[in-house]
Amino acid sequence: MAKTLLKDIDPRRQKQAQAAEQALRTNPQYAVEIAQGLLASHPDCVELRRLLRKAQKFVHATPGKGLAKLFSGVGLGGLLGNSKLVENKPEQAIEKAEKALAQKPTDATANKLLATAAEKLGWYDTAAFAYEELILVDPKNLAHPIAAANAHIKDNNHDEALRIADEALKRFPGNGELQEIARRASVAKTVQRGQWEGDGDYRNKLKKQGEAVDLEKGNRIVQSAEDAARIAAEYEEKIAADPENVDYYREAIRQYEILGNLDQAILTLQRARQTTIGRADAALEKQEHELSIRLYAQRVDTLEKQLAADPGNTALRAEYEQERANELAYKLHITQSLVERYPNDYGYRYNLGIILLQTGNNDDAIQQLQIAQRNPKNRHSAMLNLARAFINGNKFDLAADQLQTAKSEILTMNDTKKEIIYELGGALEKLGRDKDAQDEYKSIYMIDAGYKDVARKMNAYYPQKP
Repeated sequence: MAKTLLKDIDPRRQKQAQAAEQALRTNPQYAVEIAQGLLASHPDCVELRRLLRKAQKFVHATPGKGLAKLFSGVGLGGLLGNSKLVENKPEQAIEKAEKALAQKPTDATANKLLATAAEKLGWYDTAAFAYEELILVDPKNLAHPIAAANAHIKDNNHDEALRIADEALKRFPGNGELQEIARRASVAKTVQRGQWEGDGDYRNKLKKQGEAVDLEKGNRIVQSAEDAARIAAEYEEKIAADPENVDYYREAIRQYEILGNLDQAILTLQRARQTTIGRADAALEKQEHELSIRLYAQRVDTLEKQLAADPGNTALRAEYEQERANELAYKLHITQSLVERYPNDYGYRYNLGIILLQTGNNDDAIQQLQIAQRNPKNRHSAMLNLARAFINGNKFDLAADQLQTAKSEILTMNDTKKEIIYELGGALEKLGRDKDAQDEYKSIYMIDAGYKDVARKMNAYYPQKP
């Protein structure tokens, strides 16, 4: 579906939009009313939607309403579970999102609903705008800048995609997905600027054949594993000639990642960290950790597939179990060091709590997960896993209390709430409160009879006809 630009609408309405812009500070409610009317006529115009959101934020920040009002209003639960609406009636989904955003312009779930519905309609500029709003609300969530940049690429707005990716890389240095998005956006921008998408090969559209070769060598276009191997070898030669140039290492590492050679990528990273600049580069350290975890996961996955094909191989099973233990030990070591260095990062606390729970260290897991609850992003998952730690320690009453609290905070029956209720039912069973447990299972059964074994539990509870 084609999008509408502000410059293309009726000139009289353009003037109305200008009037709304001018009224933002003096009469923001008036600006909201104008923008809503204009957007109703042109819902695919992202400039009008941006204007409306700006006006709404002014309204919610005016004296008497304050910032507390800005962060109140429609809760997250009221808009969850709208995937069918997005799929079948995306226009209605957008209207629903806008009603929530009128009450709370920073509502994360409403922005997510707006983004997914806009993508369904092909309004990628609107989707990108909604994802950018999510970045403002939750800047530590990597998924938001990735989604925003990808939406900009689909909208052929490669400059904005690059801007989003570059800004995100400052918060998530060394992230491979963001680097790949930046690469794709750069390639697309270059192609678009050179109009290579027309007739003829792109090499013929360059002034010199050498420019095409240099472009490929610069890793702006990588077409095959053979290309990646050649470029990696070229950067290895550059490293040998200038071993202190960290950029050469970075490019070589990228090529090894493309080849799937994580061992060599990690070895190159370790060499880079021995350079003068590399010793102080936290991004390189983080990238080494990420690649090492990926390598462990890759090895475990390979062994798991081999074991599935040969389940009776005891030596292979022992190797698989040992590799899993090595993976967990590495994750534990890295996460503990991150918590020591960044004690106020509740995300790291949450990750450490999960790993400690996996290793059976319940007491330490409880301590970390209790602290991790302070982060709204991981709060309910932290509460769920904290309850599991209590259950592991036979503290069923504490687990039930924790799960009841978590259950009460989630208003819609989403997957997390189902999991919480299911665990609550199990804890109540352990306490001998079978009737209460069945009531919890029943609430899931009424929504999703196929969830885990709740159907079996219901059938066992109700008498069956002979």
